[in-house]
Amino acid sequence: MQPIASWTYLILVIEVVDARRNTNKPRPTAGTSFNVNDVEQGGAQMKFKDIKFKSTDLPQGIQAMIHFGDYQLSIIQNESSYGNKNGLYEIAVFNGKAHPVVMPGITEQDDTVKGFLSESDVEGIIKKMHLASGADPEQI
Repeated sequence: MQPIASWTYLILVIEVVDARRNTNKPRPTAGTSFNVNDVEQGGAQMKFKDIKFKSTDLPQGIQAMIHFGDYQLSIIQNESSYGNKNGLYEIAVFNGKAHPVVMPGITEQDDTVKGFLSESDVEGIIKKMHLASGADPEQI
């Protein structure tokens, strides 16, 4: 059974997303969804090409950290990440104490990482993190 707090969190995120939607596009009704790429971001215009990755030695690959208020988003592609063999990326979300956390709508239930992500998927997660945290992305 899903904890009540998680459901409440999802409802709040949906309300924030709805408030920032582009009003020129059709609005979703109850039971429908929309593409997060249709959401207006205000100052959060970070694109995948803007992300500055750093090399990692163990495991060998690349990593970027993006700060969103009390959360950090780690984006990796290395020899042991989910999707690496297909040129894809893996993300994890950390709280202010550097502990991995489940982030409803971003990671799967009971999981702190999400793999097999394209560049476009990563951009969508950056937008979701901005909306969920209320903070603009800032490269660490």
